[in-house]
Amino acid sequence: WRTGQKLQEKLTKEDKEQRKLKFKLDLQERTTEAKIAEKTAALVEEVYFAQRERDEAIMSRLQLAIEERDEAIARAKHVEMSLKALENINPEENDMTLQELLNRINNADTGIAIQKNGAIIVDRIYKTKECKKRITAEEMSAVIEERDAALSQAKLLSMQQARETAVQQYKKLEEEIQTLRIYYSLHKSLSQEENLKDQFNHTLSTYEEALKNRESIVSITQQQNEELATQLQQALTERANMELQLQHATEASKVASEKVQKLERLVDVLRKKVGAGTMRTVI
Repeated sequence: WRTGQKLQEKLTKEDKEQRKLKFKLDLQERTTEAKIAEKTAALVEEVYFAQRERDEAIMSRLQLAIEERDEAIARAKHVEMSLKALENINPEENDMTLQELLNRINNADTGIAIQKNGAIIVDRIYKTKECKKRITAEEMSAVIEERDAALSQAKLLSMQQARETAVQQYKKLEEEIQTLRIYYSLHKSLSQEENLKDQFNHTLSTYEEALKNRESIVSITQQQNEELATQLQQALTERANMELQLQHATEASKVASEKVQKLERLVDVLRKKVGAGTMRTVI
């Protein structure tokens, strides 16, 4: 009976060990899943920062090019409009220069002539200022329009480039995530069924180039899973042996009990015989 109790206690202990092993396997699986999720988040963050830096660099280059272009256009238009303004300050008196008007004032004999030529000079100066203001306003308006158009075009180009880059990065990220999913699926199959080990290794070698940065994780996880699986198999084998020993002990106990019963019956018979002999002797 004590042997059977010890075997039962040992079986209970082994059952607890098996549950611990299964818990370790589940924990290892969850740890691997967490590592994959962490790697995916890191990839997303890396793509986001790279995209933002690239967009900032593109916008800086475009802004610098637009500013240089605006300055060159402004200088060219300013020179062109200034030349035209000097040529057409007063079309009605284009044949009379400012120096000639001054000479006419110096040679004038009457105050009316001086006043008339002075009025012409004042009018010339006023028209020159107005012409310059108009030229400046038109020039600024044209420059602003060209600048706005260039900014709109640059913004559109930047948005198109950003969209194309984002699409490419998204596709790359999807491929990376799909690879991680395949890797995790194979890893999960390995931890659940040991007989899929060869198939997992063959498939894993196909993705070896894309998953170089994960070789250490795969190697450590696979080794731990193999060790845990081996320990579990040993525990199962030992439990089966203990169950067999328990069965043998139970059978032996049963046989011993039967022998005891036979001996007890034999003792009863002998007692009866001894009692009968004594009675005959007394008589």
